[in-house]
Amino acid sequence: MDKENWQLEIWGSRGSFPRSEERFLKYGGNTSCVSLTYGGGIVILDAGSGIAGLGRKTAVDGRGSSDVPIRRVDILLSHLHLDHVQGLPAFQPFYDSETEIHLYGSTGFERHLKTLIGPPYWPVGFSDFAAKVFFHELRPGEKFSLNGLTVDTMEGNHPGGSVLYRIDGKSMDGMIKSLVYALDCETDEKTSRRLEKFAEETDLLLWDAGFTKEDLKAGWGHSTWEQGVAVRRAARAEKVVMMHYNAEYEDMFLQRLEETAKKEDGAVIFAREGMKLC
Repeated sequence: MDKENWQLEIWGSRGSFPRSEERFLKYGGNTSCVSLTYGGGIVILDAGSGIAGLGRKTAVDGRGSSDVPIRRVDILLSHLHLDHVQGLPAFQPFYDSETEIHLYGSTGFERHLKTLIGPPYWPVGFSDFAAKVFFHELRPGEKFSLNGLTVDTMEGNHPGGSVLYRIDGKSMDGMIKSLVYALDCETDEKTSRRLEKFAEETDLLLWDAGFTKEDLKAGWGHSTWEQGVAVRRAARAEKVVMMHYNAEYEDMFLQRLEETAKKEDGAVIFAREGMKLC
């Protein structure tokens, strides 16, 4: 990657739990994780099982996709459901004493995460990690600066709550960039209007396309690709990236959905693990 530009990479595109069978691997079997490299920095959105692969890549040569040594990692967590944090104990930079890791999440997430990662649920906890780890608790609606980026937040409509993120910044070549990470959010009229404003004119809208219209269940906190298309159009977002696929949706089924969605809107992208965007 040219270090002057942003690059988004998909490390986990599945929802609920990982799938390792061959019929799930075209679109990806790991759970939610996306990395954004920009200049010498890296921001990671969610820490599902996909973050393990990202951690191995970082640990092998001490570098990220930007081709610049990375000593600080920022991880933005949407919420603490297992499919969004289960990869954290396997993230190798935690075991590197020269790395600084910043974790962001909703109020109270530090206490909950420290309970989950450590005995008796896992053999080691945060106190055992060699890296310097910092926790930053947020209230949805807060905006903050992050190493030259601006991060805005919005409350998602999901059981137990979720945080949606918008990242805005400027690449070294002067290009204005933005993305919105909107997984685990159920849409209704009020939420859709808020999302349209939140995602206004973004370059990439990463969308929870967890269910088809037929499978969607009210109160589960997820959406459909059709709802993502509607928000993209209203928000005038350049592209919408579908992900967080139902763990039961096989590759052949997702391919049919993708073909249908692209006929409806040419700005649709169906995420696949290893895909690079921006």
